Amino acid sequence: MKISGDKPHLIEAYLRKAREEQKVEQGKKAQKHSPRVDKVEISKEARQKELRRIRELLEKVPDVREEKVAALKKAIEDGTYEVKGKKVAKKLIKEGIDEFA
Repeated sequence: MKISGDKPHLIEAYLRKAREEQKVEQGKKAQKHSPRVDKVEISKEARQKELRRIRELLEKVPDVREEKVAALKKAIEDGTYEVKGKKVAKKLIKEGIDEFA
């Protein structure tokens, strides 16, 4: 191929095109070597179904733990229930601080 000095605009156009092609190739190589990103989308229906399932499970959990209540009642009746004053005081102070925070 013979390049003459009388057509510099053609040379510039050729070089510009070669640079553009090189950039495209570099972009393709970068895409091949870049880490893949996984993406998961949960549909609105699936979220609602899961929330229903969780609500059903929560409804099965009793509001009051009968075993614990029965054990405490028995301890009170037997006179074996002990109140730990420091523990109660700490909890009252903590709740008071949390309330004003």
